[in-house]
This record gives sequence, C-alpha cells and structure tokens, in this order.
Amino acid sequence: MIDPDEEFHKQLLATFREEADEHLSEITGDLIALEKSGITPGSPLVERVYRTIHSLKGSARAVNLRDIESVCQNLESVFALMKKGEFVPDEGAYDLFHDAIKITRGLLSGERVESISPAEIARSLRALISMTRDLPAAHQDGAVPETPPAERRIRNGMNDENMSAGNAPSPRDGESIFDTGKPNADTGMEHLRSMAAHDTWDGKTVRIAANKLDRLIAGADDLLTTRLFITHRMQELEEIMTRFAIWRWNLALVSNDLHRFREASFGIRKTKLPPDLVLPLQRMVEFLEYNREFVTYLQHDLSVHVRAAEIDRSTLETNTSAISDLIHDAVLLPVANVLQPFGGLVREYSRHTGKQVDLVIEGSDLEMDRRILEALKDSLMHLLHNSIDHGIEYPDIRAERHKKVRGIVRIRIIPLSGSKVGIEVSDDGGGIDRDVIRKAAVEKGIVSPDAATALSDDEVIWLIFRSGLSTSPIVTDISGRGLGLAIVEDTVTRLGGSVSVSSEKGKGTTIKLQVPIRLATLRGVVVRAGSQVYVLPMQQVRQVIRVQQEEILRTGDRPIIEFQGEKIVVIRLTEALGITEYHSLPAGTAHVPIVIMAYGAGQIACIVDEVIRVQEIVVRSLGSQLRRVKRITGAVILGDGKVALVLDALELIQESIKGSPLVPAGTASGEDLRTILVVEDSVTSRALLQTILERAGYFVRTAVDGMEALAMLKEHEFDMVVSDVDMPRMSGFTLTEKIRADARMSALPVVLVTSLDSAEDQKHGITVGADAYIRKTSFEKSQLLSVIRNLLERKR
Repeated sequence: MIDPDEEFHKQLLATFREEADEHLSEITGDLIALEKSGITPGSPLVERVYRTIHSLKGSARAVNLRDIESVCQNLESVFALMKKGEFVPDEGAYDLFHDAIKITRGLLSGERVESISPAEIARSLRALISMTRDLPAAHQDGAVPETPPAERRIRNGMNDENMSAGNAPSPRDGESIFDTGKPNADTGMEHLRSMAAHDTWDGKTVRIAANKLDRLIAGADDLLTTRLFITHRMQELEEIMTRFAIWRWNLALVSNDLHRFREASFGIRKTKLPPDLVLPLQRMVEFLEYNREFVTYLQHDLSVHVRAAEIDRSTLETNTSAISDLIHDAVLLPVANVLQPFGGLVREYSRHTGKQVDLVIEGSDLEMDRRILEALKDSLMHLLHNSIDHGIEYPDIRAERHKKVRGIVRIRIIPLSGSKVGIEVSDDGGGIDRDVIRKAAVEKGIVSPDAATALSDDEVIWLIFRSGLSTSPIVTDISGRGLGLAIVEDTVTRLGGSVSVSSEKGKGTTIKLQVPIRLATLRGVVVRAGSQVYVLPMQQVRQVIRVQQEEILRTGDRPIIEFQGEKIVVIRLTEALGITEYHSLPAGTAHVPIVIMAYGAGQIACIVDEVIRVQEIVVRSLGSQLRRVKRITGAVILGDGKVALVLDALELIQESIKGSPLVPAGTASGEDLRTILVVEDSVTSRALLQTILERAGYFVRTAVDGMEALAMLKEHEFDMVVSDVDMPRMSGFTLTEKIRADARMSALPVVLVTSLDSAEDQKHGITVGADAYIRKTSFEKSQLLSVIRNLLERKR
C-alpha cells in the first residue's frame, strides 16, 4: 500500500522542480542586469534576487532538498550584505553567483556539473561573507573588497558566529556541508501540508503538469480523428442516397411501362386477356404503385435524417474545433520562459571565447506554443553561439573599428499576420565575409571552384545553411562541425516556418525565423503512388497541378518542368519510395498529376498516380522501432479507417536535388481524365450529378456552396465547374462572377444547373459569365454530358 505522505511528497517535489526552474531563470536574468547596471543603494534588483532566493530556500527545505537549501542559504547571506551596502560584487563574485545557479540546476535535474562541485561553491560563498564581515569599517564605508581567490575562500571558511545572517552553522568534522540544520521528517511534511493549504491562488491561474496538457492535446487530436470518421460516414450515406435515387428512377420507369402495358391490354382499348393473367397483372401494378409511394416517403424520411446528421456533423466540427483551439491555447507560454536562461549562457560563452557580449531581448512577453518553443530552443542557442563565434569581434578589433568594446546580440520577437511570429537574431559584429564562405565551401567539397565563383553574393550567404560548412578553424563541443545552421533551417522548416538571412560586412548579420504561433491541426495532400496511399504535409506543398506529358522536358539525364518561370526537377514518387509496381506515364496529351513541393531554396515536382484530396490530419508516431524509417515521418488514420504513411517531404527534396529518379522513357497511351467541380447544396442532386459525371469518365470533386467551391478552386486545378444557383452563403451567380474576375481562373468553363427557369435568371447567368445555363425542369442526362463535352473540347 502506498504511503499517502510519500505520494504527497512526490507530487510536491514535482511542483517544486517547476517552481525552482522559474526562480533560477529569474535570478539569472536579474544577475545579468545587476552586473550591467551596477549596484545602487536600495536597488530593487538586489531586493528581488534576495526575495527569490529566500523563497527558493524555503521551498527546498519543505521538500527536504538539503543541498539546494544550503546553496540558497549562503547566496541569501551574500545578498543580505549587498542590501545593507556592505558588499559590492566584482566580476569574480558574479562568476561565483552564476556557478551557484548552475550547480543548483544540476542538483535539480540530477546531472553532475563537472567544472565545479557543490562543496566548493558553498565554501567559497561562506568565505566571501566571512571576509566581508572581517573588513574594518573604513573599508566598508569606502573601498570595495576584492573577491578572494578560490583557495583563500575555501581556506577561510565560515564560523558559527559569522553565519548569523544566513542562520546556517558550519559543518562538524566528517559532516557534509549540506547536512547542517536538517529538520526532522515530520516537520518537513507538516510544512508541505501548510504550503498546500495556504498556497495563494487568485482563481485566475493554476499550475498544470506538462504531461497532462500533452494528454489533453492527444485527446483533442482523437476528437479530430473521430470527426474525420463521421465525415467519411456522411459521404457514404450520400453515396447510398445516390444509389437509392437512381433505383427509384428505374422503378418509376418500370412502373410507367407497366401502366402503358395495362392500358394497352385491357384499359381503354378493352383488349381481352386470359382471365388467369388479368388478376396477377392488376396485383403487380397495384404493388408497384404502392412501392412508388412507399419509396417516395422513405426517400423523404432518409433525406430528412441525412440532413439532420449533416447538421449534427457540422455542429460537432464547430465544437471540436473550438475545444481544440482552447486546449492548444492552454499550452501557449511567454517566449521569455525559454529566453530567460540565455543571458547566463551568453555571459559564460562570451567569457569563454574572450569576447565581451551583451544580450538584448525584445518582445519576450509574446506567447507561443510550448512545443514550438521547446523545438526552437536548441536552434536559438545555435544562432547565439554563431553570433558570438563568427559575428562579434574581439574587444581590440572592435576598438580599432571605432565600435563599442562590448558587442550586442539582439533577439527580437515580432508578431506577424497569419498567426505567425518573427524571431530575429542579430549582432553588430563583422558581418558575413562572402569570400571566406566561398573558400570554405570549396575546401569542404560542397561546391566546385567554378561553381563557387559563379555564385552571386545572395547565393553565397545561403551556403551557411549547408550541412558540413564551417569557417571555424577548430572543432569544439559547441561549434566547428558545420551543423548548427543546417539544424536551424531543418527545425524551422519542419515547424512550417522559414529562414532568411541578411548581412552587411563590418556592420553585422540578422537571421530571421518565421514560425507559427502554435501547432495547429495539420493539413495534408492525400495521394496515390502505385497501389499505396500516402500523405504529403501541406507545409511543404507549393501547388498541385496537372501537366501534359510533352511539357516534361529533359536537361541532360534529368526531367524538368517549367513552372511560373522556374525550372523544377521532376521525380516519380513510386521510384523515390522504391515501389516496384510499374505505372507508366500516360502518352500524348494526357495530363500527369504533379505535386510541387518546396523546402527553403529547393523544390521538386513530384509525379503521383492520383491526387485524392486535401484533408486535416493527425500525425501519429511510428514508435521507437520504426522511428528512423527513411522518407517517412509518421502515419495518419484516414476517414475510411485506413492507415496512410506521412512522407518526409524535406528528405524527398534534399535527396532529389542531389540526384533525382528518372521518369521512365517509354510511355503508354491512356485516357484523358478531366476534373469537374460540382457545386450543389442538395445532397440528392449533388450525388446524382456526381454519379452521372463519374460514369461518363470524369473525375469529380464536390462542394456544398459557392464559398466552399471558391476555396477549393484556389487550392486545386479543375477543368470545369458545374454549379447550382440558389445556395446558402454564396450563390452560383456570385461564384461565376468571382471566377471570371480571377485572372488564373477566368477561362474556366462554368455550367449552371438550376431550378430558376425564368428568362431574367437565364439572362443574368449569361451576363455574369456562365458558359451554359441548364434548367432542372427540363434536365436530361444526355444534354448535360453533350454540353460538358463540347465545352471541354473547346477548352483544348
């Protein structure tokens, strides 16, 4: 049986670690600010650090972390002297303070700090206090004492009477310096309960464990998957209704035929039939009449239920989206939570390199998704190291260039439109030397000497993001391996963001990251390659197009297409994935579906066998055993319950740029597949039109009104639009006007199929730009197909 006190202690310990991490980040930032500004009488920064250390000490005592309590107690004693004006720290003292923070973080995480030990930190702090108190009054009033070297601090130690400010007696022989003043367990547990009972809470905020938030997000993602299932079920219902409508149509034809047969046999003409056939024929006709009425009522009832189910589905979609947004908002944190420790890290690293650097942070109160912040943390550290290593000059060089001796590295957080945020990391250093980059790229074998010479200055700058390129003369544990900026670009791009760089020689460099504020639900393009279905993340999809076979050209042994004035390498997805099924390209003028994907400055045109749809996706991990499968990042459950693999678009692009798989030289003939968008708010009419067109050999996509259709037209390529007129949100007339007003779609054929049959309506349809106006009251399948065929032929 679990001891309730032990379980309670574990919970409080987890809470303490989160609280302590925040306190240590605050202390680090305040120490940096104190060192810059200097200590003035009554400094609020000194008071704030003192109070924060005091709070951390009390919390550490409550959870029986004696080591941390002892470090905090000695730090508190030093800051008590600083509050009284009895001690002003120099550079060595600040080093000691930062070492104390570092060792405390190590004790919190259970990681050992190799360069310093807790014992040395404690002895040095005590020695500092002891030396300060032993100074004569004249020194306390005027001169600032020099921080003693470590050996003197350790040798001097502290006696009991010198610990009055910190209330921590010196250890006895054989006793750890962290064992002093240890309360009994009962007192500690009592204090824990007191903390829990009296913990202040204003009703506005509450501390929630990160793993609980992750479970909430996973639950929201499961809701999305359920919503996709329901959407698929609705599509199946619509297909059933379509089949039902066709069957009813055939039933009506048979019924009419029987009526005519009956009239011809023994109705008006009074033709005699054998008596044994009259009664069965009469029963059959009556039964068919009953069936017609029954089916009519049944179809009406089913239509009502389908409409109600669609309303429920729409409500569920709205509610689940709202819940998902609220849950994702709950993981938004101020950027300051990640940036706070950077001040201490920059201070330590700049001192390690012999440079003088100040870190300035602007806009850190902006909130972002915790998962994005965690993903960016290492990238931001790479950028800071890069600015200090390669950007900021040494003090003597800066003085020669008439710059301030202390260089500045600045991080700016800027809100952008479209739920995105810009993160700029800039320095006022020497800037990027293009010639040095060219030389390093040639030496590392990244580009040939001739190619390096031909590169423009802007193209040269982008080489810094190539893996393996480094201008550092040596390789260290932090820099020199040529991975930092490559990792930055890869991380940002995977988050759906982008990276840009600008630099002016002698003045500095700015690297701009643009990332989403939060990880929203992803959208993916579902495609077929061979007999397999895959998903391409929309973040890397630039556009989906269809080209004719003759538009695929060759440059040497590489197939390419020209798109918007650019030449893009073509690959075939089946070959890139190693799928052995052979599917040749259609010959002649048949269209080839292509997905254009972009990553940084690189892009490819990927031939697929079919573009199925664009949909929201919830990417699931493949698990530890399949984590490193090439070109695959995860899996999704589609609406029909099938599992599809999510492709790593970045890896496909990177590998294809180096050497793309070739498009097969031989091509087979194939039928021309045209894509038609059907826009209709009635479930039955929409399904009927879709069935007629698909049976005629067309690929059909559907939309429920003009608003949805317009959004689809902007995302996809279509050969024609067949639309109703009287629809909610946006009518067919308005949709046609918007199509004609868009330069990209202005030539797209539009057929209006509507129950509005007045001459004025028909004239208005032609006025807004419709190519054909078909009235439902005189609708015939052959007429519709003839009109569509003629318009598509004219479009060629």
